[in-house]
Amino acid sequence: MSEHPLHQIMHPRSVAIVGASNDTFKMGSIQLLNLLEGKYEGKVFPIHPQQDPILGLKAYRRARELPEPADLAIVTIPPAAVPEVLRDLGERGVKRAIIISGGFKEMGEKGKGLEEELKKIARQYGIRFLGPNCIGVVHPAFHLNPTMFPYTHQPGAVGVASQSGTYVTQVLPFLAKSQIGFSKAFSVGNGADLDLVDCIEYLGGDPETRAIAVYIEGLKKPREFARVASRVSRQKPMVALYVGGTEAGARSSASHTGSISGPDFLYDALFKQAGVIRADSVEDLYEWAFALASLPLPRGKNMAILTHSGGPASSLADTCNRWGLKVPVFSQNLQSRIRQLLPETGASSNPVDLTFFMDMGVLMEKLPAMILEDPSIDGILLHGIIGSSYVRAMEKTAPAWVKLPPYEQMKGLFLSSMEAFAKLPEKYGKPVIASSFNEREDDAVAFVQDRGLPCYRAPERAVRAMAALCRYAEIRSRV
Repeated sequence: MSEHPLHQIMHPRSVAIVGASNDTFKMGSIQLLNLLEGKYEGKVFPIHPQQDPILGLKAYRRARELPEPADLAIVTIPPAAVPEVLRDLGERGVKRAIIISGGFKEMGEKGKGLEEELKKIARQYGIRFLGPNCIGVVHPAFHLNPTMFPYTHQPGAVGVASQSGTYVTQVLPFLAKSQIGFSKAFSVGNGADLDLVDCIEYLGGDPETRAIAVYIEGLKKPREFARVASRVSRQKPMVALYVGGTEAGARSSASHTGSISGPDFLYDALFKQAGVIRADSVEDLYEWAFALASLPLPRGKNMAILTHSGGPASSLADTCNRWGLKVPVFSQNLQSRIRQLLPETGASSNPVDLTFFMDMGVLMEKLPAMILEDPSIDGILLHGIIGSSYVRAMEKTAPAWVKLPPYEQMKGLFLSSMEAFAKLPEKYGKPVIASSFNEREDDAVAFVQDRGLPCYRAPERAVRAMAALCRYAEIRSRV
């Protein structure tokens, strides 16, 4: 892996930022701020023709004045100035770059010519680069985030290769709500040199990455994509979102990154041939990749449904069948054992519906363990993780009528059950996916998410993620 040209881009010991200034509303300055605030431990060299210092750091007028060749240069300046700067970097011995600047082939013939000039200069000096017209890279475990958006949650195991910068950066608040963490993420933009296929190849061999999410607007080299993706998908699950299959999508892709799109049926066939799971939305792209990175694969499609509410139970069951999953009736022996733990109003056949029941140990620990021990069940979909949000609401409602014990006194009872629940996939070797209408403001939801167990915002989303696991299990069975 250390020999791959992307390795140094993701592990630089020093970074030069061309375009950083003391104007914190400029893109280069925001990138510098995120790099510093992210606790990057290497050397940082701002480059600016007039300003020194920049944000408290010694700045240099041009690359040739750097005290040493930077391992990585990030270029965020007007497009017409990029060729001269790239040449200057080459003269100083810089071998890796990320060109953020837009205004190249996505803008037509004039921009295409400018992009060809960049490629020529890069070849002359042995520079490998991402971009132009991209947003950069994120490597959370290395504290590397020279993009325009902060990365604030924990690192993860989802590797990302994207032709969109937004789907690497502005998507981060959404991902943080489910604790979907990046191993490494690449925005490739126009892909003039290192492109989407290079990123997939690199992520395929990356030990931090357990699943790969790919955002595609069009492929320049579909045969090479098929070759690399076919090899990588035998070892790691790949999920792709392709948006160039319609007339409007293709037109937008051409103006966005200059990508050449094709009809949906061709990409469907390409993905199927390469063992790539196709998602229909950016939410599914990341939620499926997260589930695939976090959970064991099911041995079959027989799912158990466990809730404390009839509506979500029916939604889960209906969505399972619509996505090709089965919800079998439990054996009489298993039903008999389940009924011993249920209130009189509960349902035991599958779905298991506890109705109103406050013993979280039954919902989160005893029943799931009992069900997962059954060899005919391949996974569990559970709706209803809840903790502090409900109790806090009751604390505000009840004081005029009754004195409730403080939540801090009950918290351990809730979270001990969550601890056991989060360990179920590892203990039984079967996938467990949860859903809840609460988000991370609820401590029970945050607790299981922080331990790597997927908990999504709606029952149907949990089912779709489970279906992706089943789909990849089928792909692996063909290997």
